[in-house]
Amino acid sequence: MPSKWTRHATLAHSSTILSAFELIASRENLGPGTRQYWDRRSQYVSSEIRRIFSAIFGVDVDSLEGWKKLCTYVLGTTGVRLEELKTIKDCKKKLKDKFVNLIDLVEFAERGEPLPTTLVFHSRKGLSKYTRNTKQFFPKEDAKELPLLRHFLITIFA
Repeated sequence: MPSKWTRHATLAHSSTILSAFELIASRENLGPGTRQYWDRRSQYVSSEIRRIFSAIFGVDVDSLEGWKKLCTYVLGTTGVRLEELKTIKDCKKKLKDKFVNLIDLVEFAERGEPLPTTLVFHSRKGLSKYTRNTKQFFPKEDAKELPLLRHFLITIFA
């Protein structure tokens, strides 16, 4: 059975994850900036990221296909040739020093589009600044359920 958050998200199927949450927050009278708002937002974003990420990339950290998909969506079709990716190690090497916001990654992947190069950062600091500016946070502790997802986590507030 879909979660309360997933049922609400289908109401705004053409919206982004954060836009869908804003609709939910409005319907539930959650005041922006309140503790309840941020707690619910964190819960919703986590649920949606994990659901979409799992559906597209899988959950198995040892799946070469999952890693190849990650390479394709992060690097684009011109940034990687799939025939070059024979092992997970090859994929990890291609993704080394590439940092992406998880909300951006799953939203573009869900549409079948690679991330624009402007959303692929070459430093943790660049991604951290972007994430703070856009407020597109993923609760780091919630990645434990998806080992493949853990490879993309950085500390935003240190």
